[in-house]
Amino acid sequence: MNNPEDFPVIEDDELAWMRDHHDSTGKSWRIIADESGIKSGTLSNWANGTYLGVGLNVAKKVFKYRQMLESQALRTAEKVSAGVSDVPSYIETPTGRRLKGLMVTAHSGEITYAGTGPGTGKTKEAENYCASASNAIMVTMKPTTKSLTALLGEIIRALGGKPGVSWARQMSAQVIDMVKGRRFVLIVDEANWMEFEAIEELRALHDLGGLGICLLGNEELHATIEGGAHRGARHSYARLNSRIAMRHVQDMPLPGDIDAYLDAWGIEDGAQRQMLMKVGLTPGVGGLREIRQLITNASMLALSDEQTLSHSYLREAMSTRATRHLRLAS
Repeated sequence: MNNPEDFPVIEDDELAWMRDHHDSTGKSWRIIADESGIKSGTLSNWANGTYLGVGLNVAKKVFKYRQMLESQALRTAEKVSAGVSDVPSYIETPTGRRLKGLMVTAHSGEITYAGTGPGTGKTKEAENYCASASNAIMVTMKPTTKSLTALLGEIIRALGGKPGVSWARQMSAQVIDMVKGRRFVLIVDEANWMEFEAIEELRALHDLGGLGICLLGNEELHATIEGGAHRGARHSYARLNSRIAMRHVQDMPLPGDIDAYLDAWGIEDGAQRQMLMKVGLTPGVGGLREIRQLITNASMLALSDEQTLSHSYLREAMSTRATRHLRLAS
């Protein structure tokens, strides 16, 4: 990639490319503006020949946008050549089937939760369930949405509405009106971020609105719900515990999960499978997510040498991912 400040950018070339890009993709100027970081009015006026500013400055920004798209297209083509672009986005695993069971149970109007380690596939399972079942919505918690009002706002948006107020009482009533009698299930990913009041609100939405709830998080979620240690809320969490129909706790992927994952990736070599199995079952490494990244990186390394995926490329990919894997490569 070239820095447009050090590279001869020809405005007419960039103008012709942008017009063709706009026509061939069917993207609006607003969408292209969002993608390129160029103001929509500036971009459309420049492309239409009515821009009154310095056109070369716009052309330089277009040049950078064009390079970005071309590099992304090249990366995609490399993945196709390396055979890592046609792996299904969703892979059914034994752990996934257990998690789906929690979601199905929650969809019948119950409360369920799973506390699992990284790379067990809970997010992919939740996304697949929401894509496959009616009246299933998902929100993902993070530090900025862990409070009660932020949670309610996320739920309202997931339901297709707009929070009309910022008062928790009115927002709660709005959610109840939207879900009552409609057999909705709410899947909350990264639920370990939620504050106590937010968890209690979910219990109230279940009780008053009939909302099925499936909480997905890490081992911390399990410890919080089981122990109620935070803020001396043991008795309050007991109220939640009494409503939980099913729970699942698992710190890492199962061997069957990794076998299913490797089958989907077409990894048949015994030595490669053994290495990746060891990585996937190493505590704190990242499970299925780490395996996916290792296979992708190794496949790209092999492609650059015009070779096929091999044990040595997996070892090289492991060494570049994290030094903690070096002990496994011997």
